[in-house]
Amino acid sequence: MKLYEEFSDLREHFEILAFHDPSAKDFAKLDPKLLKFRKHLWKGKDLPFPILLDSTGKTVKTYGISGFPTLILINPDGKVVRGGSDRMLEQKLKAIRKHNEVLRRKESPRRKQV
Repeated sequence: MKLYEEFSDLREHFEILAFHDPSAKDFAKLDPKLLKFRKHLWKGKDLPFPILLDSTGKTVKTYGISGFPTLILINPDGKVVRGGSDRMLEQKLKAIRKHNEVLRRKESPRRKQV
């Protein structure tokens, strides 16, 4: 949640998706399970990014997820970068922000003082 909010200016460069409890087959079963997380971990808020269901377990199996939370980073080419961490993601997003700032400075017209 912190990274999602901190880097909201870069929303076109990344997305966070949450998969919770593969035993929940629909949101009616998932919602009660999320109450304790919402209350204690999320400070009464809902997650600001999409929550997806993996009712078949296919996604968990495909990506080798063995525990929650698990970070999986998918690069812009659609390739999975494994073994990531919040810190790694934060560093990558800071690099994108810095790159965007450099581009904006190059694109802005130069002013001359007369």
